[in-house]
Amino acid sequence: MKIYTKTGDDGTTGLFGGERVMKDAPRIEAYGEVDELNTLLGVARSAPDVPEEIDTLLARIQSELFILGADLATPERKERKNISIPRVTTSEVECLEGDIDRFERNLPDLRNFILPGGSELGA
Repeated sequence: MKIYTKTGDDGTTGLFGGERVMKDAPRIEAYGEVDELNTLLGVARSAPDVPEEIDTLLARIQSELFILGADLATPERKERKNISIPRVTTSEVECLEGDIDRFERNLPDLRNFILPGGSELGA
């Protein structure tokens, strides 16, 4: 199997289901950003001494990001026979918000933005 198809030489790319859109379409940008976030979470998980609770949380988020990427790459009207495309629901959003609230309880009140840094994992 080749890693290129030459089908995008006209500036388009294919969505799941076959529809073609411009490579600079907002949905393509969105799932590219999701892929980049997933990669950065993988980098964070590879840092030494990541607490198990954090590693487990990040692994779950990475799995959910794959669902988000598939959702973004599949137009709502394009479901294939016998293939169920996972969709992001309010349940995943509420779960992530709950995680944020749980970790935020241990932080002092924020009075300004936090710059990434201090450690490899913090960055």
